[in-house]
Amino acid sequence: MKRSISVTLLCFIAVLAGMAQTTIDKPVATLKLIRQEIVSVRQFKQTVEKIEASVGQKLTAEQRRQFLEKMIDDLLFMQYCEREKILVSDAEVGAALAQMKSSLGPGADDAKLELALRGQGVFLDAKLYAKEQLLLQSYIKNRKSEELKAIKEPTSEEVLKAYELNKSKLVRADTVRVSVIFVDLRKLEGEDKRKAADAIRQAAGQIKASGAKFDEWALKAGDPGSLVKANSNFYIEKTPQAVQTYGSALIDTAFRMKAGEVSDLLENEAGLQILRVNEVLPQKMLSLSDPLPGEPKATVQDYLKYMLATQRQNEVMGKIQSDLHDLLRKQSTVQVFADNLVF
Repeated sequence: MKRSISVTLLCFIAVLAGMAQTTIDKPVATLKLIRQEIVSVRQFKQTVEKIEASVGQKLTAEQRRQFLEKMIDDLLFMQYCEREKILVSDAEVGAALAQMKSSLGPGADDAKLELALRGQGVFLDAKLYAKEQLLLQSYIKNRKSEELKAIKEPTSEEVLKAYELNKSKLVRADTVRVSVIFVDLRKLEGEDKRKAADAIRQAAGQIKASGAKFDEWALKAGDPGSLVKANSNFYIEKTPQAVQTYGSALIDTAFRMKAGEVSDLLENEAGLQILRVNEVLPQKMLSLSDPLPGEPKATVQDYLKYMLATQRQNEVMGKIQSDLHDLLRKQSTVQVFADNLVF
């Protein structure tokens, strides 16, 4: 009798466990191109919660459905690449990840990359996202290159029209072209930090006595092991973004100075700096032949051509992806369980 009760109890526990597992892992969608694949409620819910935390609000039912459709398209594309032998190596993925991090600035890590991707609306794992982008590039390069080659260059009339539409925005803010000698103290501690600060204070003293010493110190900054660094030529605009980047003290100093003047030693969150103003550029509405702010080798005309060409390329690439998704939907079996999108 005891054995019978024990067996019954064990069976009941097993049924409960099975019910819990079914509830947790029930599908929101199934798909098959070369094999059956399931998007579970748990998997989808975790992703939705990441999106909602990022945007600071709950997704509507329609937004959830749209995101699910995007997930399905991505999964079908990965199966398609497997079927068609479109491959990328781990080394290529690693190189792409490294390039993505380097574009975010020195010291960018996995967390900073993930944050940047979230800001772009990408909620895939960074490695998976990099792989997907490389596969898409390979697909377009090897199978759709003729469509890209057919994209026409913008005509002069189109560039002029774009200029007329955008010229109210094509304004150079008050700008100074400067050289800077600096030490970045943010990652230094203890004796290293003291030595770097002493080095630039020594430079500041010599430069204050003779402005000609500025170029000497800027040259020495390029020597291996130099504690002092230099940037010989860059532009600072008088904008809120510049204040946020460099601090109000540096911006106020830079725009009080005249061409050829050298500042005293400045301090902000990044460390210590000495500025020399090389050129003062007042606010101006830019013409087609004017150089872009901060990009002296590129003109407004170059920028508009690039903008128009990029728009056309994005339109073609968008159509290529849309056509591929439509084809894969026709070749595959997809089922969405709409009731399971509510949780």
